[in-house]
Amino acid sequence: HAKQVDSYVEAWWTEAYTHAPCSLALNINPIFVLEDDPTPSRNNQLARASSLILSSIKFVRMVKQEMLAPDLVRKTPLCMSQFKALFSTARLPVFGPAQAGDEPGEFLHDKIKTFEHARHILVMSRGQFYYFDVIWPDGTPAITQREICRNLERILEDSRRKTDKEVAQSAVGVLTSEERATWAKIRHRLQRISASNRKTLEMIDSALFVVCLDNVALTDPTDIANNILAGTYNFCDKDCIQTGTCLNRWFDKLQIVVTESGNAGINFEHSAVDGHTVLRFASDVFTDTIIRFAQTISGQRVHSFIGESSAGGGPSSSSNKTHKELTKAVTAMRRPETRPRKLELDLDTLVQQDICYAEGRLSDAILQNDAHCLEFVGYGKQFIVQNGMSPDAFAQLAILSAYYTMYGRLVNTYESVQTKAFLHGRTEAARSATSEAAAFLKSWTKPGLEPSKKLDALRKALAAHSSMTKEAAQGYGVDRHLFALCELFKQENPGAPVPKIFQDLAYRILGTNTLSTSNCGNPSLRFFGFGPVTPQGFGIGYIIKEDAMHFMITSKHRQSRRFATCLSRYLGQVQDLILELDPPMITPRELQVARVDPSDNGYGFFGDFEESLPTPGSPVGRALRLNSDASFP
Repeated sequence: HAKQVDSYVEAWWTEAYTHAPCSLALNINPIFVLEDDPTPSRNNQLARASSLILSSIKFVRMVKQEMLAPDLVRKTPLCMSQFKALFSTARLPVFGPAQAGDEPGEFLHDKIKTFEHARHILVMSRGQFYYFDVIWPDGTPAITQREICRNLERILEDSRRKTDKEVAQSAVGVLTSEERATWAKIRHRLQRISASNRKTLEMIDSALFVVCLDNVALTDPTDIANNILAGTYNFCDKDCIQTGTCLNRWFDKLQIVVTESGNAGINFEHSAVDGHTVLRFASDVFTDTIIRFAQTISGQRVHSFIGESSAGGGPSSSSNKTHKELTKAVTAMRRPETRPRKLELDLDTLVQQDICYAEGRLSDAILQNDAHCLEFVGYGKQFIVQNGMSPDAFAQLAILSAYYTMYGRLVNTYESVQTKAFLHGRTEAARSATSEAAAFLKSWTKPGLEPSKKLDALRKALAAHSSMTKEAAQGYGVDRHLFALCELFKQENPGAPVPKIFQDLAYRILGTNTLSTSNCGNPSLRFFGFGPVTPQGFGIGYIIKEDAMHFMITSKHRQSRRFATCLSRYLGQVQDLILELDPPMITPRELQVARVDPSDNGYGFFGDFEESLPTPGSPVGRALRLNSDASFP
């Protein structure tokens, strides 16, 4: 099988997403919460959104013209194929043979479709749809930031004309949060109502990306993250309608969400792209905003590594075409329609009822979601590396410890490890609940045990985890291999019972990820998160910064806030333990070497940080501490 395809597991792994029947909201789509814009004046909705759109379309140009520098991990280039499905892509239904009349055949599954020639973005405000062109056919930006800002201002003004009741009755976007079979049938009904609806849905599907302008101002970190994850819940008792931002989403596509207070984030459909790919997009876009901020300070033009824009001036002339050929090509092109236009769908009574039911189910899911964001600022990567430990393994043991503190047992834990060093590689699973982790947790909670033995058990657990993630990244994991074997058997033996290994209790436990975790981030992100993958589990996305660690913890009513408290408490206690024993520290020069690797492009995630650290050297002298500052590094 492997000799016939680029990746032995790719097609089946994509199908695992596109064949999933559940709602995308809170189940499939992950999120990134961006740090605030470095330009203070941009931290309002119009300025932030227009800035992000401009940087995003510059990134689109780099993708379309294949100008992106490859991602690297220790000088090893990674597969960039996923970027082709990042923009102008939608998740669409596939039906079986048509039945009698206008009824569609049985809904089978979804597919991922990329529209090669899209030039517009979709903007949503109060559940209404607008669009305007932003690029020339070759990807060159066709609009300036000032024009984008003016367009968004007009869109906001127009969207306010509808009453809350009218918005609630026509918020078609909420239908994308339904279970996939339900949404597929409603979508087919929408297409049957009018030819105009079919064209409108195609304009939505083909947009480069969606920008959601949310009519809410937020300050609490958890509220900000929850809004990007699924939108806000705000039920109006007087009119018996929903007025929250959950009406302002299209979960089938890549979405950039911006609130009135300038908070911004990304919600992305996960079938064709992994966090690593979207992280590159988010990071480059955020970096571009920093570069433009530097220009305002210095007054000088600073080169942006995601390309300079000749916005509004026509397609790029960087090709080998002559001036005459370029002139002819430009003349033949349709000039981009950069003024905003509104998209409206014709709805019948049945669709309006479906919107009401979909909103009710999404509202239930939002209220069931128990999320909490933890910004632990006691220390971060720098302190952990100073003490000869892997930051990712350190965070994994902290997560296991928090769960153990609450429930007294170790459970099946999944950590995503990217495998893009291989052609069309996606992810492998690292299983954090090792025997070494179990031994550490027992020693950690054992009363009266010498601190040195606890630290020794911790180091052994960290080493075991690091070895496992390294093997997983190199293609030696077991999860995807077993998954592919099972799918291959089913493909070649339709209807036959699967081999006994796949019916075994141990294999079923392996497929139940009580703790689903992922390390994905860099300085451009404030939080990374996703919903729990099992009803009794936790979803934990985390970012390890130089001097802090940020966690987003989600569950369905399983004390996420308490989990965060236990996690924070452990992180403080383990630091006290390390400082108490004064282990060998890396010298300042060795620390600098360990921290700065020019080959990794600044992306540390999915277990990419390995433990090939310099041999620690002993510091000179004795560390001074006050009893009141025992937890200070």
